[in-house]
Amino acid sequence: MSLRHESALAWADDLSAAAEPRLGILEAYALQRHPEALAHMGDDGAGLARVAAAKGSGMAGLWLMLPALLALIAPLIGLAAILGDPLGLHRMDASISVPIAGACFAIAAVVQAVAAGWWLRGRRERHGTLLLLGFGTAVLAGLTAWTMSSAGALQAVADAGPWRVPVLIAGVLGLALGVLVLGAGSRVDAGAAEREAAERAHDGDRLRAALATIPASELDRIRADRDGAIALLVERGRIPAETGERAQRAELGTLHRIDTEARGRR
Repeated sequence: MSLRHESALAWADDLSAAAEPRLGILEAYALQRHPEALAHMGDDGAGLARVAAAKGSGMAGLWLMLPALLALIAPLIGLAAILGDPLGLHRMDASISVPIAGACFAIAAVVQAVAAGWWLRGRRERHGTLLLLGFGTAVLAGLTAWTMSSAGALQAVADAGPWRVPVLIAGVLGLALGVLVLGAGSRVDAGAAEREAAERAHDGDRLRAALATIPASELDRIRADRDGAIALLVERGRIPAETGERAQRAELGTLHRIDTEARGRR
């Protein structure tokens, strides 16, 4: 996992003359290979951790996302397959469209169950996305079940009955998910995420615990990189010498606090 610069020294060396020399970012670059510590190093550290995680996921994240997207649009595919026959939109034989619809809604049923489990284990907020997923699937399943029961061409398909089961199950689960999130979900507190991030950023115990998992030799390398970058900024006149000395004496992971103090004095 790496960002634009491989080290804090490289970041300091490349720092534009017009850019603010923020010590929190400097230290975050020194610890960029340890996102568990970055998450507790102020806004700069947490932000850099998110960027590093996104870059680290790369194409793997994209390939993991594609099946999820297909699962979410499965009900639409199922309804489209069924509606094509009675409406004359395509020439797909009912013996093919019925199993396609059944398979698509079987996927949709699994998605509803997984979404409900995820919601119950989480903060149980009233997510609009989950409401749309649940009620939307229920509506699509209802339309599909009605079409399968009323269209003559579909009724005539041998063994069509079992394929209606996953459609009905997906509809029931979708309705249950929507009602659950709407009725039992708590409204999202707009400031809760910011307060949680602030608490995490200043949680010294968690930071020390994360640093304790890093081998001593790696910590020595990180400190050397950090202190070298600070010395370079002092040498170039980007930060005062006394600030640089204080920064080099500071505990690892706490330089963002010096930035905060400096902003408070302005």
